Amino acid sequence: MYCSGADDSSKGYKLRFVAEQVSHHPPISCFYCECKERRLCVCAHVWTKSKFMGMSVGVSMIGEGVLRLLEHGEEYVFTLPSAYARSILTIPWVELGGKVNINCAKTGYSATVIFHTKPFYGGKVHRVTAEVKHNPTNTIVCKAHGEWNGTLEFTYNNGETKVIDTTTLPVYPKRIRPLDKQGPMESRNLWREVTRYLRLGDIDSATEQKRRLEEKQRVEERKRENLRTPWKPKYFTQEGDGWVYFNPLWKAH
Repeated sequence: MYCSGADDSSKGYKLRFVAEQVSHHPPISCFYCECKERRLCVCAHVWTKSKFMGMSVGVSMIGEGVLRLLEHGEEYVFTLPSAYARSILTIPWVELGGKVNINCAKTGYSATVIFHTKPFYGGKVHRVTAEVKHNPTNTIVCKAHGEWNGTLEFTYNNGETKVIDTTTLPVYPKRIRPLDKQGPMESRNLWREVTRYLRLGDIDSATEQKRRLEEKQRVEERKRENLRTPWKPKYFTQEGDGWVYFNPLWKAH
């Protein structure tokens, strides 16, 4: 579980983020993010499948999210890309790869975003291409290319172009409760010893603390199974095949 907030006081924007592991078989995690001032919220559930790939580890993100624009009454359903941990035996770094689909039933628009992985020899990292389609007319209204963490160029079907440099976008600081005011299951509290040893560069001690924590969780899980006590999430409830935040902005307004 992890809760935090960020704000831009000059514009009056406040963003709330809550995440929780809601299931252990498979380990499904959910997150919810809202901005009341801009009347938007995102809720998603995801679980992972990992695969060792020589010098890399690939992690497939399974699940979907929903972005709601309350002012317009629109819902955008989106999938998630895969993540690849490269050079795990030397200096590791993470690369996104795969296809993301975004759909809005109300407007009839959809988008396909492709995260391109770097070739073994040459090529650039973090490349992305995308196109937006108006499904009723089968028209491509916009295409984009560039780096998802750098410069993106958008070209519209009327010939207009637009460039966005993501490195110049404002970064808002997070506001997080002090550790002594966090619950025992909040991630920064739960993993504080692992984090402390990682900051010290003591990998062996960090690994041992991680082993102890995970073994403790296994013991607790076996106790629940023996007592036939199901795991009960704190912030999310299951609806159909997905999970939703227990008090979402779109239901409160």
